[in-house]
Amino acid sequence: MNIKQLDHPNRLTDNKKTAYRKNIRSKSLNLSGSLPGTGSVSEKQALLRLREMEELNASLEILIEQRTSKLTEIVSTNGKFLSIIAHDLRSPFSSIIGILELLKLSLKEFNKDEVAEYVDIVYNSANNTLILLDNLLVWAVSQNKEKNFKPVKINLYELLREEIENLKTLANQKQIRLSHFIKPDLNVTADLQMVKTILRNLISNAIKYTNINGEITINASELKKYVEVTVEDNGIGISAENQRKLFQIDTFHSTPGTHDEKGTGLGLLLCKEFVELHGGNIRIESEAGNGSRFAFTLPHYI
Repeated sequence: MNIKQLDHPNRLTDNKKTAYRKNIRSKSLNLSGSLPGTGSVSEKQALLRLREMEELNASLEILIEQRTSKLTEIVSTNGKFLSIIAHDLRSPFSSIIGILELLKLSLKEFNKDEVAEYVDIVYNSANNTLILLDNLLVWAVSQNKEKNFKPVKINLYELLREEIENLKTLANQKQIRLSHFIKPDLNVTADLQMVKTILRNLISNAIKYTNINGEITINASELKKYVEVTVEDNGIGISAENQRKLFQIDTFHSTPGTHDEKGTGLGLLLCKEFVELHGGNIRIESEAGNGSRFAFTLPHYI
């Protein structure tokens, strides 16, 4: 019987042996044998895909851990925030109601000076509460920044004059002089409501921490692409330690004013958030006992 024998390496010539080894190596590298259930996918491709899936799974686990940590931080911060706000809203309302009740029951027993003193207390409590509520409203609206951020041309001189007029009564309670040195034709490109919030908070804060017969000055200087606005007072100042806490959302730092005015620290946090949303920055220069100077930048209208 003529049976064709299979080639064996020992029976091959040197040239055939070399070709045989190359063929074996090629098959070994290609790993062309299919795995069960993988169809046409090779073993090498399957291992590669498995490795990619493991790496992807590890990345997803890290991302989930980061998102969970961030969400936990937000929930914790918001819970603390709401707790502080609830307390700071309840306190002034209790004061207002208590004084009005006292006036209602004993109005005839008080002289004009005593009545005026109580009315001042009620006014300050109501005004501070209104500022807090305004800040809460603006903060809630600002959470959807893409929808609610609407930069327009703003005349800084007119806007500042309006805000000073709104806060004049509060300043007069402590006989504080408000003055500004803004050019009438100075314009910025900014969101109107956000700039109002920034100015109102910085000026009302300056009033809060300035003693009777003090002075607050607002100025502005033109830079290349920005306008820098400064609010400066000759009040009690802020220590270096407390300065580091002012713009931290997890601390809600606030100290009583010169007439024991209360606050939450929300106003300065809003100022920082709104200024940075415009691409600007905010900073403070102060030391205990020597007043404070807040400076922030907004895009120059060109």
